[in-house]
Parts: sequence; structure tokens; C-alpha cells
Amino acid sequence: MLKMANIELIRKLHFKEGRSIRQLAKDLTLSRQTIRKALQQNEIPTYQRSKPVTNPVIDPVKPIIIRWLTDDETAPLKQRHRAAQIHRRLVKEYGFKGGESTVRRFVRQYKQLKETPNSSIPLEFDTGEFAQFDCGEIIVLLNGIETKVMLFCMRLLYSRKIFVKVFQHQRQEALFQGHADAFDYFGGVPKTIVYDNMKTAVKKVLEGTKREEQEAFIQFRSYYLFDAQFCAPAKGNEKGQVEKLVQTARAQFLVPVPQVSDLQVLNHYLLEQCDAYEETYVPKTKEQVGERFLQEKQQLLPIIGTHPCARKVRASVNSLSLVNFETNAYSVPTRYAGRKDAQINAYVNHIEINIDGNCVAKHERSYEKLQEIFEVDHYLDELERKPRAIQHARPVRRANLPPSYQEFYKRSLSKYG
Repeated sequence: MLKMANIELIRKLHFKEGRSIRQLAKDLTLSRQTIRKALQQNEIPTYQRSKPVTNPVIDPVKPIIIRWLTDDETAPLKQRHRAAQIHRRLVKEYGFKGGESTVRRFVRQYKQLKETPNSSIPLEFDTGEFAQFDCGEIIVLLNGIETKVMLFCMRLLYSRKIFVKVFQHQRQEALFQGHADAFDYFGGVPKTIVYDNMKTAVKKVLEGTKREEQEAFIQFRSYYLFDAQFCAPAKGNEKGQVEKLVQTARAQFLVPVPQVSDLQVLNHYLLEQCDAYEETYVPKTKEQVGERFLQEKQQLLPIIGTHPCARKVRASVNSLSLVNFETNAYSVPTRYAGRKDAQINAYVNHIEINIDGNCVAKHERSYEKLQEIFEVDHYLDELERKPRAIQHARPVRRANLPPSYQEFYKRSLSKYG
């Protein structure tokens, strides 16, 4: 068999220098048939090893590495082996003598063989049919304090119309309030919203596309009549439009780091950015977001009312007529002290405390820690019976009381001594 260098020489001598087959056979001491075969080849054959190259250092541990990487496929993304960790385990558990770069090279080659080539399918959506939701964390300077808050993002898929808002946290009440605010802003409800498998909506991921949803989430979406569609686990790209929105909002709306005294100020600014975004052109079209939204808005489901955007929590009332919620305590009227059947309805900005189906107390919600939030009126009955406690009572001392309370104090002293 001719070496590829000889084939290349034969072809050059014949096609470039014009030497005949007979002359080449004579000069190179080859048969005419061999010369003809070399000239007939359209491609120069590449060099092939007769045997694969072996690597005595890495070869013995390849099955171990492959087993670890295979096990990783069912592990959480952030708890999978990296090449450096694989190298450390090999050294510790198997006395591996090779370098980290050797392991890194094999891991890279193995993953390249396993990877499916990146490709995507162009998608098109009907008006009013689909929206995508996602959230992310951002930092703001709230009253001069660096504070981590949640960025709520929703995008209609036909028009690319966006809604962006920040909340103090990612709990269920913020999820619900964000949806209600988005629906009000859009002037309607999309028929289907795409989510990842967030715990505030999904209790358990079942086989395929099936999910066991949180009861409160089912009630919420059933009220607004929209369907939920959940991405496959670890496949956030299935809601790629809204993931891009999270990135856009961070980079374009929230740089530099916002400095505000109140999140309402920041949300007012973000709403202005959502309005201005209507002038953006929808990719692959000559239409602006605002133009398409005028078409899409007509096809959204109507808003039939307002669902309570609250998370319900069972609670007890202690002997100080306080109900503990998260890290804080909130007062109720003293006649409910000792009750074990209270229910807290936690909204984003306030909480309601219900007993026997009635709202007995309502407080502004505090996001500070270890606070006692009193309503002095809750203690009037008890203070009237124990007027000497008024001077040192925490609800009184922490309240900025009007003159009428001083009159109450004087009457109580004269009545009960």
C-alpha cells in the first residue's frame, strides 16, 4: 500500500509537471497499475494508526471516571463532579499518579462525546396563548443598607410585552401578588404560563410532564383560569424568553445598583421601563412590542376579580396576646390570649390574624428581625383593669399616643386606683 506522501508526489508530478504514467513508473520503480490507482484517488487518505494509542496512566481509571460522571447525571447540577475533584478522589482512593491536566483532558473528551450538538427550532406563538415566568435575585441599597431582593419577571410570548417588579422575598405571597399585578398591567390573563419547578408552585415532580402542585397555587390559578406548564427538571432553556428578560432587566434597568428609600419608588421606575420597552422591535419582524401587544391584549382572558394574595399559616396566641410569625410577634386583643386556633394571612405588605373566621388584628408587615409590633388598642381592656401597669407597659411606651389616651389613663386610675 502506498504511503500518502508517495501518492501526493505522484499526483504532483503528473498533474503539475506533466509526467506520463510510463515515465513515473520508470522513475519511481512502480507498476503502471499502481501509478494509475494513485492518480484516480479523489482524496488523499489520512494516516491511520494500526493500533489505538494507549495511555498507561489514565487508562486503568477511565471506567471509574465514567462511572462517577454517569452517576452525576441524576445528581443536582451544583453537586456534580468537576475534573479537579475527580483528580483528588483518584489520588486519595486509588493512588493515582497522573496530573490533574490528564484527568481534565479525559473528562473534556468524554463530555464532548456525550454532548448532543446544540440546535434549536424556530417557535411561533398565538396571541394571548402563552407567557413565561421567572425570577432572580438582585442587590439594592435600601435606606443605605445593601439588601437582597427578588426580581419578578413575566413576558407574553407573542408580543414580547414585559412586566418586572421587585419584592422583599420569593415566598408564595410575593409570587401571587406579582401575578396579580402583572395581570392588571397587561389588562388580562394569558391562557398558559410556563414555569420552572419552583417549590412555591410544585410540591413534587412526577413522571414526564406531570406535577403535584401546591394546593394554594392550584386555587390561585383556578381563580384566574390559566393553565400552568412546567419545564423539565434542569431545563430552564424551555422558558428562554423570560430568562433573557431577567438578564436584560438586571443589565439595563438595574445598573448601577439602585439606591432607594422604598421599594415602591424602585417599582415605579421599573414600570416606566416596561412602558418604554414597547418601542423595542420584536425579533424577525418589523413590528414593535407595543404594536403587537395591542393585538395580543384583545385575546387575553378577562380578569374576573381579585384573589387574596396571601399565604396562610396556623398560629397560637401567647399569654402576652402576641402571635409569632417568622421572626416577629404581632398583637391581638387580650381576650384572645391563649387561643391555639389562630390563622395568619400573610400578604406582601401586611398580615391579618383571623380567629373564629373573623379578622381580629391587622398589622403592617415587618421585614426586620425580632420585632414586637403592638396595637395599643388591643390592650385597653386589660390596662383599664390594671392601670398601674400603664407606666411600664411596652405597648404604651412604644406608642406615640394622642392626648385622649392620657384622659383614659387618668379615668382608669380614679376608677381602679
